[in-house]
This record gives sequence, C-alpha cells and structure tokens, in this order.
Amino acid sequence: RQQWRRWNTASPIHPKIGLAKTLYLLYSYTTELIWWLRAPGVWCLQAIRLMMFTVLMLPGFVPPFIHFLTSPAVRKNIPYGKLFRQQLDIYVPIHETNEVNYSKGGKDSTSDNKSPDDSEAGYPVVIFISGGAWIIGYKVWGFIMGQLLQRNGVICVTSDYRNFPQASINDMIEDVDDSIDWILNNIDKYGGDKNKVTLVGQSAGAHLTALLLLHKITKTKIERKESGEGGHHHRWGLSHIKHWIGISGPYDIPSLIPSLTHRGLHKRILSALFDDLEQQSPLHFLEKHKKHIDAESAKANVLPQMHLFHGTADTTVSCEQSVNFANACTRIGLKVDVTMFKGKSHTDPILEDAVSGSDLLTKQMLQIVRGNTQKDVPQKQIWNLQPKFMLRMARWCNPF
Repeated sequence: RQQWRRWNTASPIHPKIGLAKTLYLLYSYTTELIWWLRAPGVWCLQAIRLMMFTVLMLPGFVPPFIHFLTSPAVRKNIPYGKLFRQQLDIYVPIHETNEVNYSKGGKDSTSDNKSPDDSEAGYPVVIFISGGAWIIGYKVWGFIMGQLLQRNGVICVTSDYRNFPQASINDMIEDVDDSIDWILNNIDKYGGDKNKVTLVGQSAGAHLTALLLLHKITKTKIERKESGEGGHHHRWGLSHIKHWIGISGPYDIPSLIPSLTHRGLHKRILSALFDDLEQQSPLHFLEKHKKHIDAESAKANVLPQMHLFHGTADTTVSCEQSVNFANACTRIGLKVDVTMFKGKSHTDPILEDAVSGSDLLTKQMLQIVRGNTQKDVPQKQIWNLQPKFMLRMARWCNPF
C-alpha cells in the first residue's frame, strides 16, 4: 500500500524533476514553442477550434476523467526514466465486484477474482502511444482507450514521451523505446502477460512506433543521445511484441507536408523536428532498408503481426498513407491487415466513437489483443453523458 500511495497520484510532477524545475521547463518550452509557431498564425485558429471541441465533448470526457483521477485501478505517473515527461500510466482491469487485482497474488493484490478473458499467465497487455502532431502529445490523451480496455480485461499502459521543442523525432523514438523496455521488465508485477503484448500507436504515435519497429526489423541503429543514465544492458526485441496496431498514422512525411503546413505546422518546425524526412518516414525507411528484412523471420511469424486502421474521411492524414505503407510492407513479405472505417475522421475511432457507443475500433482491437476465440465476448462500454447534438457539433469544430 505504501508504494500505491507513492505513485497513484494525480500530480504529473516527475519525482526526479520536482515542482520548481517542472514549472521552469514548462515556461521555457512553451515560450520556445510560441517562437517557433510565430504568433499569430493558422495555429491560433486551430487552437481555438480545439478548445471548442473540448468544451463540446465535456459531457463525454468528464465522467471517465473523474474515474481516471480517482480510481485505484489507474496507476498514474510511474517514472520509466529520469528525464522530464518520462512517465506512464497503467490501467489495471476492473472486475464485476469493482475490486482490482493489481498483481495476481502480489503485495498489492486485493482480489482473487478473474475476468472472463483472464488466464493463469496474466492479462493481455496493450502499450498505447498517443498522437499530438509531435507537439501536444500526452499520455493522458489515452484515458478513454485505457478505461475501455481496462473494463474488458486488458491491461493498458499509456506512455508519455518528450515533445517538440524539447525533443526531435529520434529523441521521441528513444523515449518510446525506453518505455517499452521498462514495461516489458515490470508489467508482470501488475498482472500482465509478457507473451501477450500489443503495441498501439495513434497518429504521431503510430509514426513513432512504426519507425521503432522498422529499426528493430532491419537491425539498424537508432541515434541515441548520451543522457548520463548508463543506458540499458538488456533491450527488448521483436519477439516480445505479438501485434502492432497503427491508427490514423502518417507514414510518408514528405507527401504530407502540404497538409501539415495548411494546418499550421510550418516547414521550419518540420525541419527542426525531422533530421532526415525520408529516413524518418516509415514508408521511405522501409524501401531504403528492405534488403535488411529477414523474410524467413516474417514467414515464421517471429515478427509482430501488423494491423492498420484508418478513417476514409480523415483530412488530416489521408487514409492513402496507411494503404501505401501496407502495400510497401506486403511487397517485402511483412504481413499487414488494413481496416478502413467509412466516413470516419482522424479522431473518430479513438474519441468521438468511443463516447457514442458505436465503437468499432475497440471491438476489433479486443479481437486482436484477446484472440479471435474471444470475439463473441460482449464488449463493455464506459459511462458518459455525451448528447448526440453536442457530438455532432464537436465533430464539426474538431481541428483534426
């Protein structure tokens, strides 16, 4: 219980950073970001639309957010590294008795009950990396997905990572890499099964996780900066990830530049974010390093099964990004399943649909994560108060 009280806190202050330094870093990075954005600009309109969207979605967001803040089933702000933003949240499955089984008989265990999808080996695990245009990404953006999976017998871990201007793309990949390493070394303490791990990325998170996996597949080195932490002696491998799921991901950055610029992400920011646009675009990276792909490993199912989800009405990141990336993967022997959600926008699958009761993404994710043998198990929804007319207005205001 002492450890639970220590880490299950709503405070996002990293214990190695402290309040004073956190406030200074927030001020410093915010000031620098405004300089990069050059106020006023297109991004100001996008920010206003985002605020309007959030206000209109409050009836759907507030109940699960209160649960996020108050539930002992959500282990919040656990550090996986020493740097600012290197924290994660763990959503532990909730049983019908409303009791939480933290570690299946460990020191924090409060219940011996098991969900229908549970086994002696542990709960399936989803590692979720959120989007946010590499600038406003945050682990809490996954609080709805985390609770949906939690209610359906799956542990969900939402990992934070440094954003621009604090970090470039390689720094972000480094954070994601480190967080996965921590999770795989510790998730069994929370009842997770290390042999049933699914990596999920949405938007920018899909881009980062795709690049990370491709580095692992092609055995190419990620340029890692020295952080004075001593590094890791045992880094995870492809065999530790059973599935990878990319949601609304950008995989061909050069072709996406006009759309990003139109939405306020100026070319000067992209130049600072990306050291090499093609090398840091999953599609181009794959084509450049395809000779390093181990076809035999792909055929032997040693590599993670890849799944792509995208809305056909996504105007932020065209669904062609997923189609083209899937085709490139298939040409070199990587197995990829592609699912298109007709008429869905960039955020519909993870936000609007999740609070409307018509949640196709979670349904299909559960089939992947739990296995097709569980496809007939009823899906549990989260409780919310979102009126349909406000949902329609929110979709209209949504900048994404």
